[in-house]
Amino acid sequence: MNNVPVRRSVGARLRRAYRDGAPLDLPGAVIGADLLAALLLGGPGSAAGRVARLDLAGVRITGTLDLTGARIETPLRLRRCVFDETLLLDHAELVQMTLDGSVLPGIQAEGLRVSGDVGVRDAGIAGDIGMLAAHVAGSVELDRSTVGGTVFLQRADVGGHVRLRGAHVAHGVKLFGARIGGNLDLADARIGRARDNAAAVAGPSEVGGSIFARDVHADGELHLIGVQVGGSIAVQGGTLRCTDGYAVLLIEAQARLLTLRPGPDSAGQISLRDARFGRMIDDPVGWPRDCRIELDGLGYERLTRRSDDVATWTASQRLDWMARFGAGFAPGPYDQLAAALRRDGREQDARQVLVVRERLRHRAMGRLGAVWGAIQDATIGFGYRPGRALLWLLMVVAASTAWFAWSGPLRAVKAGEAPTWDPLLYSLDVLVPLVSFGHDQAWDPVGADKAVTVAVMVAGWVLATTVIAGVGRSLRR
Repeated sequence: MNNVPVRRSVGARLRRAYRDGAPLDLPGAVIGADLLAALLLGGPGSAAGRVARLDLAGVRITGTLDLTGARIETPLRLRRCVFDETLLLDHAELVQMTLDGSVLPGIQAEGLRVSGDVGVRDAGIAGDIGMLAAHVAGSVELDRSTVGGTVFLQRADVGGHVRLRGAHVAHGVKLFGARIGGNLDLADARIGRARDNAAAVAGPSEVGGSIFARDVHADGELHLIGVQVGGSIAVQGGTLRCTDGYAVLLIEAQARLLTLRPGPDSAGQISLRDARFGRMIDDPVGWPRDCRIELDGLGYERLTRRSDDVATWTASQRLDWMARFGAGFAPGPYDQLAAALRRDGREQDARQVLVVRERLRHRAMGRLGAVWGAIQDATIGFGYRPGRALLWLLMVVAASTAWFAWSGPLRAVKAGEAPTWDPLLYSLDVLVPLVSFGHDQAWDPVGADKAVTVAVMVAGWVLATTVIAGVGRSLRR
């Protein structure tokens, strides 16, 4: 009997606050969900000069607040409230919704339409947040909230941002097929894996702004396959762990900038296969020991070296980093790296990369290919170091001239018809297979002289062949 006046008092205060559009804080009060639904669906009109709205804080809501299919034209604010039952919003139409600091068993809102923002910050959700195919003109903000289940935003259309900064989600964030006009912000979030091993699934999706995954702790895949991002993707710091599969999947993703710097305790495979980025920032020097990476088909225009807390990487360091993950030779990553280095004005580094590519290519061709590659590498650096060919030519000419000056003159093929003996011209005639000064046919070497002549002749053919191959490669470039 004593509770009746109190309940009537709470109800009267709630109706008055609703008509005035005023906030009402009732710590410890208990209100039935049916009363709230009655206000929202058919409550009193606005007081003169006011806009009606439900702005309630600090209460316990008993029963099920079921607004399925409802059209509510006033803002809905239930802050620091405790719900006994799951909030039902399937196919409802709202102006704006705020559940900051509230505690709920779950939110069921498939097909929800909101013309403003959805705020569930600092909240505790024991189960799932289900917003499949929701349409939110503003932003969806779950910052610092704890979700015991999964956040479902598949096929959602969000005009603003989707934020989970500092949120704890036990069983994954699902954004498959979503369209986000602003940013997807997962900074400082802790995300556990769902049944499919994925911590966050955001692809294929469209993100008009950027994806921020700074200092994320994810126990499962960051599944970003095919995501189309108008701005940048930043995956840096934090811990990415999926030792039984992929830690990050960016296959066929597109963005203007990718920052990829996983934390030192990260583990698992990172795939950039067939992705396209304008610029890339990574850290081959400080790359986690237990992280592997796939680069096949990756395309990017520029590489940006770090200059903050870690020394900028050299071409040798990057090549060593790439060699750690090579299951078999593929030329694409090396061609892409060389092209990016050239765009950055690092021509010498680009040549170094292409030389390494040729070494690996020839080794992959078997023993004969490896031998032929070693010869090209030592002589002209596969055409990318043409100064070596000139040096070898000079060395062979000098050695041959010195030998024949000491052992000559050779015996003439036809006595009285041979030109004046000249060890330099004889050496050049033997060495250069396509040019003749008339000396190689006039003299008949025997014994050691013949062995030296044959060696110089072979060297000439090898040098000529490798030079022609190098010139052709240069022309193709």
